[in-house]
Amino acid sequence: MDVPANQRTNRSATLALVASFLGLALILPIVGSVIGIVVGGRAMDTIEKTGEKGGGAAQAAVVFGWFGIIEVAIGLGVVAVIVFSAANS
Repeated sequence: MDVPANQRTNRSATLALVASFLGLALILPIVGSVIGIVVGGRAMDTIEKTGEKGGGAAQAAVVFGWFGIIEVAIGLGVVAVIVFSAANS
């Protein structure tokens, strides 16, 4: 039994959300976040055209993807400060 297209959840949105969570959890730090942002953006476009469910998941994937990238950037900044401080003491 097939489910109508507008009642299905977009698979790309789900994939993007999982990838973003993996990036945010630092399991796949940069890769997961980038996949979440790119695939989530494409999923939002597809969902808008097809009327499928999953728009919130796609938006969350993009947001979590950016948070993951910011998290890594802050972490690298902290490590750089620690290394610089240790080298100069």
